[in-house]
Order: sequence, then C-alpha cells, then structure tokens
Amino acid sequence: MGNTVSYCEPSSKEELTADEPAAEEPAEEQESEEPAAVEEEEEAEPAPEIVVRTAPYDPRFPSTNQARNCYTRYNEFYKCAAEAGEDDDKCKFYQRAYRSICPGEWVERWNEARDAGNWPGKY
Repeated sequence: MGNTVSYCEPSSKEELTADEPAAEEPAEEQESEEPAAVEEEEEAEPAPEIVVRTAPYDPRFPSTNQARNCYTRYNEFYKCAAEAGEDDDKCKFYQRAYRSICPGEWVERWNEARDAGNWPGKY
C-alpha cells in the first residue's frame, strides 16, 4: 500500500485561505506599496561584520572542565589591571578570555564579592 496525496483546488473565491492571495486584487494597491518598500531598502545600513573569538588553548588546563581556567583568567585580569591598568592590551586579553570561558552568573557573583570586600584573592 502506497501513500497517496491528493490536492483539491478551491471551487470559489470564499474557499481561498489567508496564504493564497486573491486573483482579483486591484492594480492600484499593488503599485502604491512598492515605492515605500524601495525607500525602506535604500535606508537600510549595511550590517557590521561580527568576529567571534574565544580564549586560546592553555596547556595548564588540558581537561574538558574549564572551571579552573575560568577562575585563573579572572584573577589574572584583576592582577594585570592592578599593575598596568584595565586599558592595557595584555589585560584586555585576559578580560576577553575570562568572559568567553566563564559563565555570566559566576562573574556576577565574583564581582559582587569583590565589591563587598569578601573576595579571597589579593587583587
């Protein structure tokens, strides 16, 4: 037994669904919509190119679990920021690394602990 599919066409205009446009649309409405659509397309700005980067491989953390790597990069960033300032390129590397590896909830909790003075680290 094979599966068969049958199609039936509507016998009147009332049976047309919302997906099927009526064949008797006035030409005036179609022409009035086109200039507005052309103007919107011209005003659209080109989308900027998005570059996605993550932390490079670190041989100190070879396992799949990257929790220690996350914690270490977070601490390395704040140590670097204390010594050279947050705007230093080396510090920005550590910041991008911990932001790409660490879950956002952890970073929020650690930042709250730093603000409250409860952070166990030196920096």
